[in-house]
Amino acid sequence: MTDAIQTLDGAQAVNAAVEAFKARERDACAALLGRAIQADPPLGPKWMSVSRMADTIGEVNIALAAARRAVAAAPTAEHRQAHANMLSQNGRTEEAQREALALVRDRPNDPSALHFLATIHVQFGEEEEATAILRRILTLPTVAMGAENAWSVLAGIKTFTPDDPDVPAMEALLERIGHAPDRRMSRVVLLFALGKAYDDAGDAERAFDAFAEAGRLQMPDSTYRPDEADRFVDEVVSGWDPAFMESLPRSDCDSDRPIFVLGLPRSGTTLVEQILVSHSQVHDGAEVQMFRHAAMKLRTHDPRAVREAFDGPGGAAVPGRIGRSYLHLLDERFGKEGRVVDKTLNHTRILGLIHQCLPNAKFIWLRRHPAGIAWSCFRTRFAKGVDWARSLEHIGRHFRGEDRLWAHWSKVLPEGTLLTVPYEELVADPDVWMRRILDHVGLPWEDQVRDFHKTDRAVTTASFAQVRKPLYSKSATAWKRYEDRLKPFFDAYEGR
Repeated sequence: MTDAIQTLDGAQAVNAAVEAFKARERDACAALLGRAIQADPPLGPKWMSVSRMADTIGEVNIALAAARRAVAAAPTAEHRQAHANMLSQNGRTEEAQREALALVRDRPNDPSALHFLATIHVQFGEEEEATAILRRILTLPTVAMGAENAWSVLAGIKTFTPDDPDVPAMEALLERIGHAPDRRMSRVVLLFALGKAYDDAGDAERAFDAFAEAGRLQMPDSTYRPDEADRFVDEVVSGWDPAFMESLPRSDCDSDRPIFVLGLPRSGTTLVEQILVSHSQVHDGAEVQMFRHAAMKLRTHDPRAVREAFDGPGGAAVPGRIGRSYLHLLDERFGKEGRVVDKTLNHTRILGLIHQCLPNAKFIWLRRHPAGIAWSCFRTRFAKGVDWARSLEHIGRHFRGEDRLWAHWSKVLPEGTLLTVPYEELVADPDVWMRRILDHVGLPWEDQVRDFHKTDRAVTTASFAQVRKPLYSKSATAWKRYEDRLKPFFDAYEGR
């Protein structure tokens, strides 16, 4: 910390941090929040606002320290749940589980506390424990019109049969929910669960109809604008060429700690993450969202904005500052030991910027049959950031952009930086591709990597179930049952 920051009292430091945040000065904001923690002013419940700000800029330890102070000042269920959620979202899953157990002990009939504990069990692969808690939620009299979240998690961990009694129970709840606007999202959650049940039971028509209705109901909230997305890809492909990269200042960060795994959701990225973290030299991985925190000073990431930032006052130091901030955030989240896998979505759009700031980082890009990914995305209820998955037409448009970006970065990035992994070949010949993956990132072969599905770790993405099983190819062709109804995707993807 600078001497000037050290002279501020706690309240002054918080106020200055707010101003630094508004100015997009991430590092200054972090230093000021650190000073506030050190000074420990009597903010009471307002510490939770400090916690949220710190979390927004990726400062995990400050965020958790502030959340603990908010809980100490006002140990409400809301504050305790917010603290537990933050632990879970930032990789402190065991601590989150302890907090969840404490919440359930204190509030044994609270559906929110029970639901959170069930999701933690799911992340650890403890499906029996999760199922028991979810069944308990469904029996609570206070959950008669709020059971859709329990059904959603339950649907993700079980396989339904044609005569499964859970299906009519969900259908009855859907009927009670009806079509009222204020119950729209409850209907969405349950439709995804029912779609999964119908698909398991072999009822393809009803499954597709459920997923399609869920997508339509979510469209009013979508932030995806396909024309804007296409324009951004145009700017990247036309502007971020080798000459542009050569003309930019480059970071002096020589760390190869991060391993970036790229690709569309449901393309095998979580599988490759699990393979890598099964290696003794790889500490952990997640969709960490940290590079955008580190590059917070850049308001946008198109080539023009990057050029302005790098050519402005002090611009030559910007890529190094971003790279060091990112590495600091990795330390905050994962500790200082071992390599780390970062499989954050949408890094494909800023790959040149990442390379400029972390020139020794390695990239692995998963490619899979587009129809298989399209169907898998269409039937998945994503928490956030994947609004393009709500219609088949938008999925097709987004995939076209991703194909263009893959072709572009494959040509532009230096040789040996990017490895493309075809998902179908990885499943068909895992030993060959696992060795190629490890060799690409500079890791020696270890036999336990073959048994990646036995690696004990929390998995928070929608692929939590698949990565705990040996490699199998059945899901690769699941889309073919729906081929006729996927026509809007094919038309958009092929530009018809």
